[in-house]
Amino acid sequence: MADSDCTSTECPAERPYTHLAPRPLYCVREPTPPPYGKPPVSETTRRLAKNVRLLRVSHGWSQEVLAELADLNRSFVGSIERAEHNVSLATAEKIARAFDLSVAELLSPYGRT
Repeated sequence: MADSDCTSTECPAERPYTHLAPRPLYCVREPTPPPYGKPPVSETTRRLAKNVRLLRVSHGWSQEVLAELADLNRSFVGSIERAEHNVSLATAEKIARAFDLSVAELLSPYGRT
């Protein structure tokens, strides 16, 4: 196969490699990774977790009983008590209804209504 610069069977004259001049180097860094681990938990989430656990224990209920009364999964109730989930308003209403409370009462600091 002949090179396009060749007019005969001899090798073409060497060309300067100006088109291959070194490019300036740029410093490229990896982006800062996101913080790993659990996101910070709000005070309201902690208060809800504490109140749900205190109310459940004071009623003498297991997590399974509360989950059944609130129509939730038992493992989800456990994660709520450990403040691992941000609970939706619908879920808070289900839990409050199981304790025969309002959502405001469920979220109020312990010992206050």
